[in-house]
Amino acid sequence: MRIAVCENSQAAAEKLREWIVQYCALYRIQATFHCFLNADAFEAWKEPVDIVFLGFGGSTGFYQARLLRERDRRCRIILVDDTPEYAVRCVRLHCTDFILRPVDFRRVVQSMRLALGGGFP
Repeated sequence: MRIAVCENSQAAAEKLREWIVQYCALYRIQATFHCFLNADAFEAWKEPVDIVFLGFGGSTGFYQARLLRERDRRCRIILVDDTPEYAVRCVRLHCTDFILRPVDFRRVVQSMRLALGGGFP
């Protein structure tokens, strides 16, 4: 499984990645991780990913989600933002989940469960 973490902040990206790694270790999910600290680097990445935690925020995040959705209909997108109203737009983009900041481990677990189709606790 390939998982991408996209955040503008290095500290936020590292924390989110740490929680995803903990979840994968707990349930013995083999995964490779890629972190992107800006939209240009993520957009330039052409390899497929299975799950993307997309936290670039606002219009940049939605633009990247649209591009990703056009490129890969099966990728599970988890949008991370601090604006609750964006959850509706998230549904329109067929995102798997929406995490409202501040992110915590419990929400990462819930999102991973959704992304994996409930196949893991």
